[in-house]
Amino acid sequence: LCIALLLLQGAMIASFVALDLFLFYLAFELMLVPMYVMIGIWGGVDKIKAALKFFLYTMLGSVLMLGAILFMVGTHAKLAGSPSFDLLALSKVMLPQKTQIICFWAFALAFFIKVPMFPLHTWLPDAHVQAPTGGSVILAAVMLKVGTYAYLRFGMGLFPWAAGTQSANLAGVACLGGIVYGALCAWKQSDVKRL
Repeated sequence: LCIALLLLQGAMIASFVALDLFLFYLAFELMLVPMYVMIGIWGGVDKIKAALKFFLYTMLGSVLMLGAILFMVGTHAKLAGSPSFDLLALSKVMLPQKTQIICFWAFALAFFIKVPMFPLHTWLPDAHVQAPTGGSVILAAVMLKVGTYAYLRFGMGLFPWAAGTQSANLAGVACLGGIVYGALCAWKQSDVKRL
């Protein structure tokens, strides 16, 4: 458990300080492994179901983000002559409007699942209830914030046109997501107490 917590801490710190999209993606994905192990081994009664649901949801969103990252790196290689994962170099790549919107949503969906926002939030109540106390605290205190941070840093930073048009929608959905999240956690906790 201590090794899983330390690995999770290192991955979270790396995701917050990364200026390289490959390093960020690696850290973003590495967070899944120790949390999956913590829920799957030290979790509650339905620990395997909760761990798999957590892993599959977040991995699905990350695959979309990986596709967008590789597309941007390829575009940079065509324009500059060499591939680069550097955030500052990739932020200078001017994509056509439709392509920018597609790439923005590929990043945004990965981050919305991690936050989690409605309707991509159904993994969270199970993960919170089944996780050991330390894992649940880290999940709520830091891991969910990585999604919001990454949306602001990478989603809005790399695709300013798409993010200027989407900010109002995000604020409304985030407010609704917070209300639904609180209600779902309260409902799930009441189910556990009845058992």
